[in-house]
Amino acid sequence: MNAPTGSGKTVAVLAPMIEHAEAADHKILYLVRTHSQEVQVIQEVRAIEHRLDHPILAVGLAGRARRCFLLENVSEIKGATAEEHGKLCADRKRATERAMNGEAPLAPPPDLPEGGEIDLADLDGCPYYARVLQADLDGLAERFRAKLPTPGEFEMYAREENLCAYELAKRLLPDARVVTAPYAFFFHPHIRRALLDWMRIGPERIDLIIDEAHNLPNHLRDLTTVALPQESVRRARAEISERGDFQLPDGPSASRFLDLVGAAVEELIHALAREDDAILPPSVFEDALLTALGGTSHRFDTWLGALATWGENLRDERRRERRLPRSWVHAVALTLLSWPQLEPPAYVKVATRLPRPALEAYALDASIPARPIRDCHVSVHLSGTLAPLEEYRDSLGLGEAARLLDVPSHFPADHRKFLYDPVVTTRFEELRADPRAIQRLADRLVEVLQALPVKTAVFFPSFDLLQKVLESGLQSQLPGNVFIEYSKMPTGDLWRSIEGWKKDPEGTVLLGVAGGRLAEGIDYPDEELEAVVLVGIPYPRPTAKREALRRFLDETTGRGWQYTVEAPAQRAILQACGRMIRSEHDRGIAIILDRRAPAFAEALPGLTAIEDLGRTTAAFYGRRARWSPSPRRSEPPAEAASPDENL
Repeated sequence: MNAPTGSGKTVAVLAPMIEHAEAADHKILYLVRTHSQEVQVIQEVRAIEHRLDHPILAVGLAGRARRCFLLENVSEIKGATAEEHGKLCADRKRATERAMNGEAPLAPPPDLPEGGEIDLADLDGCPYYARVLQADLDGLAERFRAKLPTPGEFEMYAREENLCAYELAKRLLPDARVVTAPYAFFFHPHIRRALLDWMRIGPERIDLIIDEAHNLPNHLRDLTTVALPQESVRRARAEISERGDFQLPDGPSASRFLDLVGAAVEELIHALAREDDAILPPSVFEDALLTALGGTSHRFDTWLGALATWGENLRDERRRERRLPRSWVHAVALTLLSWPQLEPPAYVKVATRLPRPALEAYALDASIPARPIRDCHVSVHLSGTLAPLEEYRDSLGLGEAARLLDVPSHFPADHRKFLYDPVVTTRFEELRADPRAIQRLADRLVEVLQALPVKTAVFFPSFDLLQKVLESGLQSQLPGNVFIEYSKMPTGDLWRSIEGWKKDPEGTVLLGVAGGRLAEGIDYPDEELEAVVLVGIPYPRPTAKREALRRFLDETTGRGWQYTVEAPAQRAILQACGRMIRSEHDRGIAIILDRRAPAFAEALPGLTAIEDLGRTTAAFYGRRARWSPSPRRSEPPAEAASPDENL
């Protein structure tokens, strides 16, 4: 279902789904992309419950890393995988259960100095888990039915009562009618099996809802992509040096083997990935390793098996020492063992420079990890930018029988206006060929901002273009409190800063990237944002992986270009423009500074070329003025010209 932001998708789907789930004794699993979206789901369940004659229980899930109070001050746990964290948790739970049975004492966690850290080796059982074992779960279920806490409120209560929030949520799931969770809880095979076990239900009794579903195909591709980063090989080699080298069966030493693997990875990245990434020729990595090692594929697998066993033993040893059960050697060996099976058409192998130097088997077929969707009783997929719906359906392999619903906006049509500039463009070839193109783009943006007397968001196709336009003189022309998004800004800092900008009466302009954090998932209601300017069309950056995906979708659907280039650009445009219209009371103008905008006219009702922008904005916004732009630096006035010079 494609329906505009603010149109009530969540409650419109939840209300009948709850009615159906109660009649059929099913459970609703509501999947979200971010934890913040779980809050909205719980709030809608509260509103629905007021219309019912009985309470219902809704539980929000989050990963251990977010909810583990015992290990939150353990520096070693930062960056641990879900599997590693799960093993640590399992050991402490077993120790706790032994203590509860009188087999061993249960020591409390050590007292910490202000801001101090816990040594993982000092921890045995878990007092937070012990409190869950002692808790009156029936009483707590009744409490949460009455209160229906958001995930944040749930975690706050658990912390105040010294309860493990992760384990408590698990134990409440059999009584819950609605469960919210991030995508990984359902699409990671191991976690999904555990989730269904906790819920005490089979998939045939799951009514599945997937929110912000336009993110799901790429999420599933990333989930099933297998990577061999250069850094992982380097750490595996350091692990061997630290623990002691050993000889592989009838082969080289472990250190020599990993040196050759690292050299092959580095050489392929350096030779092939001139920019972002490059396709690997068939078997080039495997052939390079066999040539360097002088072995056969059978011996190669034997050596990898020996490395994997050594790594597994190290993980067990570290686990016995109460350390993080991690081995880089184990991870590298398992990746290399799986590498030959990751073949076309489901995978393409690439050398990548960004975001990290690595060899990757990039997953092309999102329909494979999406198969569990079809095991559920029903699934409903929601987004404000899911169109074209056929692309989403085909990417996930949902089949021709899947029903497609495109809901038009019910907000007043005259509350929003779409304009475009028929002169400028961000087309790469033109920007590269014309040394003054960036300057003209910056000048035009300043002119547009001068005509917008309201808080305005400006979204660029990339951080690179944003930086170039700033350097061309834009920054000196922006008045008031201007917020600029940078690519590596920590998420927490970004949220705090943008909330301050939204509330600041001096806040005038924010600069970000289409498809980035400011352009998706943040609400700017009422006068927090009343205009959006898109500097160019946010076509996805051309990469080897995207070209491989285009060819794959051409072969499977016949619509590769539409699905990999046009559809993502349209979604990014609609997501950015949707920031300013969040309710029937919001108003706003969206302006696209690119003459290619008419290609998306079908998705932008009433799109027209800019004519007299000042008159248009004055008529739209009325007599309002939030800021006055800084005067441009001008050249010294020239001396008066003579009549002959005028001629």
